[in-house]
Order: sequence, then structure tokens, then C-alpha cells
Amino acid sequence: MTNETVPRNDVALRILKAADVLMAKDGVQHLSTHKIAKQAGVSVGTIYLYFKDKEALLHQLVLYLFAQFREEMEKCYDATLAPFEQYRALWLGKLHFMRKNPDIAQNLHQYRSLPTFKNLIKECEKDESLVWTKFIKDSQNKGVVVPLAMQLLYAMSLDVVEKIIFLEQLNDEPYLDAMLEDVILRTWKAITI
Repeated sequence: MTNETVPRNDVALRILKAADVLMAKDGVQHLSTHKIAKQAGVSVGTIYLYFKDKEALLHQLVLYLFAQFREEMEKCYDATLAPFEQYRALWLGKLHFMRKNPDIAQNLHQYRSLPTFKNLIKECEKDESLVWTKFIKDSQNKGVVVPLAMQLLYAMSLDVVEKIIFLEQLNDEPYLDAMLEDVILRTWKAITI
């Protein structure tokens, strides 16, 4: 994917998390380094030790969040399982990640407006090491998944998780497991032969 490294320093991570919280609360258009510094409990000057400017900070935020999501999905992936069980594990992994990170779920539409996010998605489409890519290619080779473009298959399946999380947040209530299992099965049917 990208050759850039995501900051792992505690202060830099605190700054990134503060930006994410404020984005969820006030929107990306209202973010300022002063507000981020206050939320993170650091001086504005400290932000500039780690990030060139607000745009660089938001760029790193997207990379950091994607790295977190990627780690979670890799934990869920087991190529030895049957294709449906692999799919189910990935679907539930995304659901768990989004529920565990409500600010990320709330900010998705804002991340999508950032140039970094668009470029990252384009890179993902070419990244053979992503578990989704591995799963789809393997399942297509086995004649299980329809031969559609990767991003269309994602939109018809795992992307549904984002809509469900939005509805859960809107209604302030999670869906029952039985209902979610039905959605998993129906989205699986949407992408399989």
C-alpha cells in the first residue's frame, strides 16, 4: 500500500485521536489546530513537532485509522475456513471494529471528502496483501464469488456494515444477532454464483 508510516508515538496518537473526536463532534470544517491541541492536552506548537500542518495531520489520521481497520480485519481472516465462513468472519470483524470505534463510524462521510481517503481507496484496489482482496480472488478462482470488480463486491457486501452502524447510532439501539446473521447471508448471496 502506501510507503508512509503511521505515527506510533503516544503524543502523536493522542493528537490524531483528538482530531477524530472533534471531527465527530463539530465537523472537519470546524477543526483547528488550537481546538485539537486543547482536546489532546498539548500546546499548538507540539502539534507542529509531529505534523507539518492541519492537512498533514488529517492525512496521517486517515492512514492511522486505515491501519487500525486493516489490523482488525487481518485478525478475522482465516484462509483455511470455507468461503462463507471467511466472509462471515470478515463481515463480523468490520461490524465489531465499527461498534468499537463510534467516532470512526460517525466520521466516515467526512473522511471520504479528504483527498487522502480517495487516494488510499485507489491504492487499496491494487493492494494484493489486503485480506479482502485475498478472500475475493481466492473465492473467484474457486468459482464461488461472481467475477465483478473488487469495489462493487465490497459495496454489495461489507459496505452494508456502515449503513447498519449508522442506523444503530440513529436509533440508539443495536440490531439483534439473528437479524445480522440474516443480513450476512443475504449479502453473501448477493456476491456469490
